[in-house]
Amino acid sequence: MRKIFIILLLIAFPGIITGQEKATSDFLFPDYQNALILYKDGQRFQAPVNFDLRAGHFLFIDAKDKEAKQFAYPEKIAFLQIGSRNFLLSEGEAIELLQAKPLFQVAYSGNLRQAPKNLTYGGTTQTAAVDSYSGYSGSGVLSSQKNASNKVVVGINKRYKAKIGKKTKWFNNTKTFLKLLPEQQREEIKEYIETHKIDFDNVEQVFKLYEYVTNNLPKT
Repeated sequence: MRKIFIILLLIAFPGIITGQEKATSDFLFPDYQNALILYKDGQRFQAPVNFDLRAGHFLFIDAKDKEAKQFAYPEKIAFLQIGSRNFLLSEGEAIELLQAKPLFQVAYSGNLRQAPKNLTYGGTTQTAAVDSYSGYSGSGVLSSQKNASNKVVVGINKRYKAKIGKKTKWFNNTKTFLKLLPEQQREEIKEYIETHKIDFDNVEQVFKLYEYVTNNLPKT
């Protein structure tokens, strides 16, 4: 009898469970990561950071008041060093530099969907945005409703930027990747992608594909 009641409940109110199953963390990393923040003028600081997928920017924990805050002038930051990984700051995306020469980058962004009616964001939280301020630290936490309050994160989008030969382009699937290649190589690499079942959502697989291609470029 209880099972029948649950089934009827799900039919009548599907958003109760299905809406929550699709929601995921608002952040790129499970926890705030210790980072070295290097500015273009040579200044450097250390702070825990994370990338807010819903708002589309990096946050850091201010040592003064332990609040999560947004960088006031991200364009002045050269990059963030998180362990052995380097990230560039970009509007709406966290860009990881996997290789400088030849160039290979991965851009991470939130896959956002309209929030179910029974799931809303509000109040002041650790994911809140912050007023612009001078320097590295500051104060003035705002409501998180200013950051895509009617959206939920259901996954992480990935796109890649690579240099192959004389071309440098963004790609996220087989079709856009093949446009980077010389025409005489495209059919061979297309077959390679299909044979090895390359998943363009898997960074490691895509980077290995890139290495294979660059190591087997036709001689000119």
